[in-house]
Amino acid sequence: SELVGGLTYLKLLLRRKLVRWSLLFRPPSLESLLPLLQGGAAMLLRQLAINVGFLVATRRAQLMDPTGVAGAAYGITMQMYSVGIILLVAMQSTAATLVPSTMAAVAAKKKKNDNDEQESSNNKETRSYSSDDAMSEARAVGDRLLGWSSLVGLVVGGLNYALLPVLVPVFSTLPEVQKAVYAPSLIASLLHIMNGPVLAGEGILMGLGCYRGLAFVTTAWIAAMVGLLSTSMAQKRIDGIMWSILLSSIIQFVGVIGHYLKIGPLSLPSKKKKTT
Repeated sequence: SELVGGLTYLKLLLRRKLVRWSLLFRPPSLESLLPLLQGGAAMLLRQLAINVGFLVATRRAQLMDPTGVAGAAYGITMQMYSVGIILLVAMQSTAATLVPSTMAAVAAKKKKNDNDEQESSNNKETRSYSSDDAMSEARAVGDRLLGWSSLVGLVVGGLNYALLPVLVPVFSTLPEVQKAVYAPSLIASLLHIMNGPVLAGEGILMGLGCYRGLAFVTTAWIAAMVGLLSTSMAQKRIDGIMWSILLSSIIQFVGVIGHYLKIGPLSLPSKKKKTT
């Protein structure tokens, strides 16, 4: 399937003339490769931290009791959580695409406007586009994406909990496991609500190329998660593991939204400085 997918993408790129056979096997220059390596290293660190954090959580659940009920309940909770988070990951990908494409569209309008002004000698009024316009429009798109993604997270979280009586028997017929799933699934529903704006914010940072800041926020989030998973609450109760994930996600929420509002290219302080 991976081979078929890769060949399909290659065919589409060749058809749209985004790739040429003459350049396909030519090694890129170090100057053009360096930004890609830096971004890739930051994203690799981010994904490694996420894998380590959830591996520790899974290990905690498996060691919690010898009967395996806790491990099964945690596994079912995360399976249902993974199904719901697909929609939020879609919002993340949408944000990573729409924000930079909006900035590129404004830049294209500016270039066209400049060419029109050079070619025409009359006094017709034409709109002047600037980098502030690009930032303002991208910020407006980012704000809307955060709002819509928050709404999607709220809906997914509500559905995740409302459908528990239907979904849990599908995953397990054991009464002990079914009973153990409800409390952590409620916390997972709350996690969906928090992930709504967080994943959209992560997508915006990806689209803007803020990989280093995103990797730093993710590492801090996972470090807090591992620390909370070391407490007695997380070692004795399955809902303690989910509370550890939820509470540590507050750091992720503050880091991502704070970067978007205060530090990143679309931050409010930078816009105010440009307009004053």
